[in-house]
Amino acid sequence: MGPLLLIVGGLLGLLFWSREGACTEGETIESALQLSLTQFDADGTLYAACQKLHAAQELAAFYRNRGYAPAWLEGSRSSPWAKELVRFLQEEAPNHGLNPEDYHLACLSALLSTLDTAQQAQRPVSPCLLAHLDLVLSDAFLILFSHLSSGRVNPSALDPQWIAHAHQADLLAGLEEFLSHRDLLRTLRHFAPPDEDYWRLVAAVPAQRKIAAFEDPWPTVPEAPSLRPGQKDPRVSTIRRQLYLLGDYRTQPTKSSDIYDAELVKAVRRFQERHGLGADGVVGKKTAEALNVSPRDRLLQMLANLERRRWLPRSWGDRYLVVNTADYSLTAYEHGTSVLKMRVIVGGSANSTPVFSEVMRYVELNPYWNVPKSIAADELLPKIRKDPSFLERHHYELLAASGDRIARADPARIDWQGVRPENFPGRIRQLPGPWNALGRVKFVLPNRFSVYLHDTPERHLFQRPHRALSHGCIRLEKPLDLALFVLQDDPRWTRESLEKRIASGKHHMIPLLKPCTVHLLYITAWVSEDGTVHFRQDIYDRDKLLVRALKLERLALQATSTGRDPHPGG
Repeated sequence: MGPLLLIVGGLLGLLFWSREGACTEGETIESALQLSLTQFDADGTLYAACQKLHAAQELAAFYRNRGYAPAWLEGSRSSPWAKELVRFLQEEAPNHGLNPEDYHLACLSALLSTLDTAQQAQRPVSPCLLAHLDLVLSDAFLILFSHLSSGRVNPSALDPQWIAHAHQADLLAGLEEFLSHRDLLRTLRHFAPPDEDYWRLVAAVPAQRKIAAFEDPWPTVPEAPSLRPGQKDPRVSTIRRQLYLLGDYRTQPTKSSDIYDAELVKAVRRFQERHGLGADGVVGKKTAEALNVSPRDRLLQMLANLERRRWLPRSWGDRYLVVNTADYSLTAYEHGTSVLKMRVIVGGSANSTPVFSEVMRYVELNPYWNVPKSIAADELLPKIRKDPSFLERHHYELLAASGDRIARADPARIDWQGVRPENFPGRIRQLPGPWNALGRVKFVLPNRFSVYLHDTPERHLFQRPHRALSHGCIRLEKPLDLALFVLQDDPRWTRESLEKRIASGKHHMIPLLKPCTVHLLYITAWVSEDGTVHFRQDIYDRDKLLVRALKLERLALQATSTGRDPHPGG
């Protein structure tokens, strides 16, 4: 919405003051504020300047505690800090993925314009108008910083597999502090996520808007066999154009050749690297799909990830692990410094890995694998029916409850053709050993999803760029390195002692002397320290769900073309 429409829209709203939150001329601003804060509708709604106030109860307490003195005025004039808040809403809030319309921007622009016009004409301004301006500004502040602090939507309401840490900010105290120091950037840094990952992503949004606005519709690469270096193909000019606009092809395209030359191969590899693709320079199906995602959709992806970062905990712990399932990666941190990185395998689309934070409690060497009932019934049962020796050959045992104890049962005595999921005879457990699905090491963090981190005998799978292959748990590329990291406070455990205990083949549990928090995240867009923007595939369609919930499409469409080449950088 342009500035003129904002003002006109707000002025139209002011025509209805007589219906909601009315106050009379001749009152002081203080009395107008006090009266306005009593004009609740039958449903408990409070209006000011025909705007529904979202934080009505908080506003009542705030103004009562200050004796109904206005917060945003200097006499009968709007203050510089009031105009700074409105400027932020109009110019910078969209870079955080926030829609200015959610914070009364049209109304505030109209009120400030009305006030400025009256002062220029040296006409008196009614206390009612000033009171309503103050109320709407305070409401905008409280809602804005509530969203910056903990997000606009509840992630658990969107996705039952997403457990966020609610960050409870003292908004009224923050408002009082802001009115004392009047430094909006300081307040932003206090309420918004403090980590630089958030702020680097915010800073990258304007450049992405320019790219999204410059070329519409986005040129797309037709589906065809893989394009390899040195080949001649009509798709080359389109790819070169795409990568120039995205910043991966560093010079203005002047070539009309259809030869896939070394310069373009270098740009493709750069693109593949920052999109989590195998950086081999071959434009195959996955690379073409990533190239064909429009900059506007990438902008939406960035804005959705800003919201996700507002859901993250503000304290990570002294020693912690971050697993980004969308990136198939694990990073171990000690006092905020990365000390270990590895590739991981995560849940497939039908068994998505959840998002939560929990404390790791212990490490298991040579673990048993207690096969979940769903896997036993859906995957193992058909194999057992075909081959009664399947369980024995793959080192499984059948356990049956007998009173208060668990006993081994003989699979040969079971009529497997008559077994159904609902009458499955006991449970299946895989014995420790190199064949075990959990490998040799398991890391346990009690959680309601029964998700844990573990080794795997299928080491070759880590060579794949796309590794959404598990039933939900996290398979580790370097399990022994991780064991040494989490057990570093226990002098008994060295690489040699761990290897020796594993070689024994016996199941062994090791409690952690110092807790290690594990954060399972889902981040599909970020900016590295060198300024490179990275994207990952939305393997669980969580971006789409969040974009719809936040109504980000309207926000992205506000980008306007400069009419010039965006001159993108790396």
